[in-house]
Amino acid sequence: MGNSLEALLEQKGIVSRRIGEAKREGQAIDALLSQMKKISAEIAAFKKLEAKNQKKSAGSGELPAHKSEKPPLFKLKRVEIKTSVSKIVSCDEAMAEQWNAYVDSRPDSSIYHRWGFKEVVEQSFGHETHYLAALNDKNEICGVLPAVEMQSRLFGHFIVSLPFFTYGSVLADNQEVAKAIYNALFELGKKQQVAHIELRATSGQSSLEQTMPAKLSKVSMVRALPETAENLWQDVGTKVRAQIKKAQRFDLQMKFGKAELLDDFYRVFAENMRDLGTPVYAKTFFSELINSSLASSFDIGVMYFEKKPVACCFLMRHKGMMEIPWASALNSVNEMNVNMLMYWEVLKRAINQGNQFFDFGRSSKDAGTYRFKKQWGAIPQQLYWYYWLPDDGTMPELNPNNPKYKLLITVWQKLPVWFTRWIGPPVVKYLP
Repeated sequence: MGNSLEALLEQKGIVSRRIGEAKREGQAIDALLSQMKKISAEIAAFKKLEAKNQKKSAGSGELPAHKSEKPPLFKLKRVEIKTSVSKIVSCDEAMAEQWNAYVDSRPDSSIYHRWGFKEVVEQSFGHETHYLAALNDKNEICGVLPAVEMQSRLFGHFIVSLPFFTYGSVLADNQEVAKAIYNALFELGKKQQVAHIELRATSGQSSLEQTMPAKLSKVSMVRALPETAENLWQDVGTKVRAQIKKAQRFDLQMKFGKAELLDDFYRVFAENMRDLGTPVYAKTFFSELINSSLASSFDIGVMYFEKKPVACCFLMRHKGMMEIPWASALNSVNEMNVNMLMYWEVLKRAINQGNQFFDFGRSSKDAGTYRFKKQWGAIPQQLYWYYWLPDDGTMPELNPNNPKYKLLITVWQKLPVWFTRWIGPPVVKYLP
């Protein structure tokens, strides 16, 4: 059993598709069936060992990892490691490996903390990045904070950790280290004369709560995944199952891949963003992601109706959790419940790849997207967005709910898609 369970499940899917193709073309399938039998036996052995370990854990009073109430990313209690800060440095490429090693060692890290996102942001948007690290007296990293500086005439001058994504803020051995990194960032903010600094945290920060305002309007919608897709089918309930079954009556096909699906993904994504009145990212942003050092963690999903792309998603995997930061479906296929079938296929994929949690992405409390995600069994995880404001400034409102953007959104929805694909990227690069 040298392969991982995730790798075996991926192999099983590949062989299954090959068997289907061979049958359609009238080719022999004996060798493929033998290969499938071997892979299935290895998977069964893995699951048997896992069940044995879970039984052992249950007997000792321990809870199996996939039964946890929430992913480590959102757990409030942190292990405090005794260490003190010698200095704070701004990291360059020479420290990338050390940076990633520290990030990977932290149970509360997100994929967005990894060095690869620094490169993606710089290459896709041209923003200046500030990756701060605290070093102890042995010159070892004991805390990190990735941040991006953004400046435009339309939206102002500010720093965010991290823009474009839900998660960021500090990772540190203890509160003393976290406070030292925050203070270094605030000093940088003063030097750069920014209007504010936004810190996107997944738990309350005691070193910030006494001095800084926070927004608590956003939550991440996350559900623990059962061991099998069959269990999930029972979990989601009759209403969700009925919507999935309705979509299954149509000529719909789901494909997962990488760069080969990018054009079809972007065609759907750009039209959906136009319909929402939101400027669209450049296609090169997704190309940078799918070709970055983090590429093995990403997948693109596209749903086809009569061989034409009608829905799409971008998937990220990290530490046993799959996230869907971007998903879209064309208005023309809403009545077919295409979105429901796409999420069902994505959730099955998450389970088959061995993930323990699925992150549906962030939502405003009680919004339409919040209710959509909740019907799948997602549980809200509070997000804490803190703001450093010089001279008692006011918290920014760079979001679609701001009344001053209402007219712009209405106008944008009436523009041709080709035009929004042209003028959207220069605008959205400054929207965090």
